[in-house]
Formats: sequence, C-alpha cells, structure tokens
Amino acid sequence: MKDSIITYQTWAPDETLWTPWVKPVLFANAPRSTGSPVTIPRLKWVTSVERDTIFILDLPGKTGVEAGLAFAQLGYRPIPLYNGVQNKDSKSMIVDVKGIAAALFEGANILKSCYIRPTAPPVFLLDFNRLVKTGKRPGMYDNRWCIFPQDMPSATFLKQHGIRRVVVYSERIQEDLAHILCRYQKEGIDIYLCNDSSAMMKVNVKKPSQYKGLFYRIMVISGLTRNAAGGFGGMVPEPQASSGYHYRAG
Repeated sequence: MKDSIITYQTWAPDETLWTPWVKPVLFANAPRSTGSPVTIPRLKWVTSVERDTIFILDLPGKTGVEAGLAFAQLGYRPIPLYNGVQNKDSKSMIVDVKGIAAALFEGANILKSCYIRPTAPPVFLLDFNRLVKTGKRPGMYDNRWCIFPQDMPSATFLKQHGIRRVVVYSERIQEDLAHILCRYQKEGIDIYLCNDSSAMMKVNVKKPSQYKGLFYRIMVISGLTRNAAGGFGGMVPEPQASSGYHYRAG
C-alpha cells in the first residue's frame, strides 16, 4: 500500500496544475515487476516545451507510459487517464493493463528525475486498446473503459491557461475522444494528429454519433462494467449468475 501511495503521488504531485485529472485506478496495488524494463523512445518531432500546446497520447499498452516519460524528460507533465481496473488473474482481463500498471510503477523513478514546472503543459495518457470489440464472454473480466468530456479539462480551462493547440499522437482519433476534441475545436482550439509515419497535421474532427446527446454517457456505460471502487472492471457473469456491478453488454 505504501508503494502504491508513493507512486501515485509521484505521478500526481499536489503542486501541479493538472493533477486533478490523474486517474488513481491502476495505482491501487503495486504490481510485481514484469522483468520488462521501461524503454524511453526518442521523440524526433518534439524537441522542447511549447506552452500553448498539450498532447494526448492514445497509444497501445505501456507504450503510452513510455512516450509520456519521454515528454516528461522535455519538461511536460504526463497525466495518466487509464481507468480500467487490473484483475489479479491477468489472463481473464479483456484489456490487458498489466504492462501499463508495471510501467507506471517502474517509470516513477524516471519521472522523479525530471524537472517539470508546476504549470508545465500536460501530456494525457490513454490506452488505444481501451474499447476492444472482442473478448467479452462469461468468466472474463470486463475492464474495457472509455473517456468522457468530464475526464479532461474543459476548453475554457485550457484557454484560461494559454492552451491554443491539442496534438493527438495516435494512428487515428477514436470516437470517445472525438466527443472531447469537438468541444475544444468549437471553442477555437486547433486539433492536430500525428503518428510515427507522418508529420503533425491539422485536422477537422467530425462530430461523433450522439454528440452532446442527453443520454450519451448512460448509453455508453450501459455497455461496460462499472467497478464499485472506481474505474471500470468486473467479472462477466455466467448465464445463470448475477452481479451487482454488471451492466448490459454493448
């Protein structure tokens, strides 16, 4: 428990402007070392902090944490948004978050060594595999999750702190993220998309299905499995079984 608290505080220090958005879910239990070291990638397309720009790294598995640490070494503040619970039986998880959790803990010492200003612009970390379409069946641990507009700062908050540009580092913009980016775009914040094989490119984010719909959040959550302790995660019951935290499959 002590290791979990210390690691969480490393990623979410009290004096940092963006700490309120850090998700605590994967810090609940210190994982055993996977024996796989954290590998910090070289950022060829970012060389310094641009104070009017934030990044959203929507990358698969632990690669998002590793890229976030690379940004931290430049002076950006990495903000983990991972909200899928880790099950003790890793083989039963629909979304394998074991590597992400291990990277957060193993990367904490690297993060401690980085000089990051309290007001440094953030780099938000997402798992590209958070909403996989396959694998849900009885006996599996459904820890699929998604991001909602309430999970990130509002456009007003960003503009108040000098943010004028959002860069998404991913192969594409996923639908749940589009609900947030469209709000930013409407308020005059420019959206860019970048991946390893292309330069930063300004994009026009199309409105996703149910954009600003009254029942959008309810509809999405009804297809996932909410965990009573926070985040998303719960066993998919057998046909004859019942679960207090299970929601209709989407």
